[in-house]
Amino acid sequence: MHYCCERVLSKDLENGVHLCGIGGVGMTALAEMLLDLDIPVTGSDTKVSENVLKLRARGVKIYTSHKKEHALNKLVCRTRAVKDENLEVYFAKKAVYRSTLLAYLAKGKKQLVVTGAHGKTTVSALLAHCMMECGYDISFAVGGFCRGLGRYGKIGAGEYFVLEGDESDGSHLKTEPYGGILTSCDVDHLAFWKKGEHLLESYMQFIENITCTGHFVYNGEDPFLRDKDIAGLSFGMSDLNDYYPERVQLECSKSTFSVKGEEITLPMFGEYNIKNALSVYALLESLGAPSATIKKAFASFKGISRRMEYLGKNIYSDYAHHPEEVKSVLKSIKKISQEVVIIFEPHRRSRFKDEIENFIEVFDRVIITDIFEASEDLDVDPLPLIKRFCKKTGSRYIPLDQIEQYVKTEKRAVLALGAGSLDTLLKEYVGR
Repeated sequence: MHYCCERVLSKDLENGVHLCGIGGVGMTALAEMLLDLDIPVTGSDTKVSENVLKLRARGVKIYTSHKKEHALNKLVCRTRAVKDENLEVYFAKKAVYRSTLLAYLAKGKKQLVVTGAHGKTTVSALLAHCMMECGYDISFAVGGFCRGLGRYGKIGAGEYFVLEGDESDGSHLKTEPYGGILTSCDVDHLAFWKKGEHLLESYMQFIENITCTGHFVYNGEDPFLRDKDIAGLSFGMSDLNDYYPERVQLECSKSTFSVKGEEITLPMFGEYNIKNALSVYALLESLGAPSATIKKAFASFKGISRRMEYLGKNIYSDYAHHPEEVKSVLKSIKKISQEVVIIFEPHRRSRFKDEIENFIEVFDRVIITDIFEASEDLDVDPLPLIKRFCKKTGSRYIPLDQIEQYVKTEKRAVLALGAGSLDTLLKEYVGR
């Protein structure tokens, strides 16, 4: 049985929380926050990942199997990827989804929620980093490892809580946003939303839920948003927006631009990251942070894992897995170099099937590898989709288990795109 946020009682937390799939990013963030509150944590995960090892180092008991004994008399937290038949869920004293427990932990704080189709993790991590550099003792929960933050989640003593609001399953509507950032509204996650208009309606509902529109920032160039009458601050690349860049210069290791007369250096690649930075700058300025302090905070940002991350040798990795994300990354790369080999790992059969025409439009003569399933149970044969993609784009299919052999012989720069296991495979290759 699942319980809403209001039914998660303090006494249940005091008895300890068992996190099912604790090694995942979202669950690791919860574990870190619960430990900050001195709440006992246990977990289970069939894979001993780096996150699992870090949590074990903090004293967390983590099992490598799922058994009912782990969950007896405990509050169990799960994601939607964990099936109802899972023994720990089935025998739990109470079971809640991750978004429910996160909403409970954030209750009473001024929530600054970052949501949208693209850039959520980069924006929320950059916002959290800059707020800490500006002297705010914030709480945060972000969906990627930010080297400057050193963790995914934290409970601070201050009034603000920076949250990444996941639209993929409607979790963004479980938040209580005081302010926030809406990055974009492209249609995705149709396996959950069924129709694109349902997802778009959720974004409008999110906007309506903002309690202080003076601290709400949105993408003024998003096709869905630009014609709407929205109370807030707009950002974009043109001067039709409240916040826009001037004197833009793009390099492999950094981007420079000016906003409101302030010269900004961002140690990140690409025009799309300039837009991400603009949204953060706008929100920070609305909160009263001095522009000079914001500038220093941007310059000290150390980036996020799997966002144009240099892995070593000649290999880079980026999390882009939606056509619009891929388009933005490729656009920025082409401004700097044409000598880059792209290896694309599609993420979820449903997304690749629904978006295949858009992927065909974006890509040209790349390497495509096997589709990452992401716990999805969908009766769709992937090979015809891959063959169609290759025929239309002049691309080449290389199975995942042959990718390492290929990159060993490639002399040019290699960029791996996708949200699946290709990144892990290449990191292991580089590390050997």
